[in-house]
Amino acid sequence: MSVKDDADLKTSGSDDHTRPNTSATVERGTTRPFTTSDFVTVDTIGEGSYSDVREVFLANNPSERYALKTMDKRQIVRENKARYVANERTLLAERLSQCEGVVRLHFTFQDTYSLYMGLELCPGGDLYWQLQRSEGKMMSEEKVVFYVSELLSVVQDCHEHGVIHRDVKPENVLLDETGHVKLCDFGSALDLKPSPKSALVAIAEHVGKNEAEKQRCASFVGTAEYLAPEILDGEVEHPSTSVDLWSIGVVTFQLLTGRVPFKGATEYLTMEAVLSGKYDYPESINVSAAAKDFIDKLLVRDPKMRLGFEDSASIRNHPFFSTIEDWSQLRARKAPTVLTATGVGSDTTVSESESDSDTDENWKARVNAATAALDAM
Repeated sequence: MSVKDDADLKTSGSDDHTRPNTSATVERGTTRPFTTSDFVTVDTIGEGSYSDVREVFLANNPSERYALKTMDKRQIVRENKARYVANERTLLAERLSQCEGVVRLHFTFQDTYSLYMGLELCPGGDLYWQLQRSEGKMMSEEKVVFYVSELLSVVQDCHEHGVIHRDVKPENVLLDETGHVKLCDFGSALDLKPSPKSALVAIAEHVGKNEAEKQRCASFVGTAEYLAPEILDGEVEHPSTSVDLWSIGVVTFQLLTGRVPFKGATEYLTMEAVLSGKYDYPESINVSAAAKDFIDKLLVRDPKMRLGFEDSASIRNHPFFSTIEDWSQLRARKAPTVLTATGVGSDTTVSESESDSDTDENWKARVNAATAALDAM
């Protein structure tokens, strides 16, 4: 299914269903824009300050399942997030749409109060969810090599398309139905090739604070534990692709040891720890020399000295990836067995949900009701 929407993303309070030629097919023989009534909600996957993500399926076709991201327009304006929303939508719908390792955007629509993005559903949840359910809350080096190699590959693909993610962390690394990596959440991404005529960018530029404040906010994005030091101390006005390489180093350390290398009691102290550049490997955990060397060459203070910055091939040739024979065939490999985070029969429990969750029986009942309604049409 290609990306379909009923209007450019807006932060106004009115409905806009003025483009039926780009609407999605929701009934036999007819086309019209999607509305929330077209979907049946299974469960809440995640929640943020101005959005939540729910597993849904089409009421007239239960086999079509999506991760529906719902964004509150008032909160978007209040938190000055309009350009982040517009940026993510534009990148996913256009330049990154053909990147195999990027989560796919299927459609967008809006109503009076909210904006909606219909994203590819990844049943394996995210890497953090999987890590917390791994023995000892850490992964074997074999598994880590698998996930980090795919993460590196998709990050480099994004860089080649002129996009720096700037928020690479386990929570933003999803696992699809085959167990392979899908990178998500491009709201904080830096577009190195922005289109000056983009309607979405134009809309976003009219919302928010003055230009100086917008520049300040744009330069400080992401999550403290994974941010490169040059972002935290404001050394560079325009971060390079090297910031994502630093984050990959942090992620690798975390997957192998169960904790991040830089962590303080408060966010401020975490930032201080990142800026100090000092970290230690847990003595109780056996981290190979190759893995340590890989991490150490990424967690380098000077962004130009990080492994892979000057030559993308150099990082792939590191001994940490010695078991990989053909990087072009990464996604053809058999993925490690993972727990299922979404859908009927998943490995989640009601108590683990961030909101009230339905049982599998209720989920099945809604599927059956939707199917019966479809048959009666």
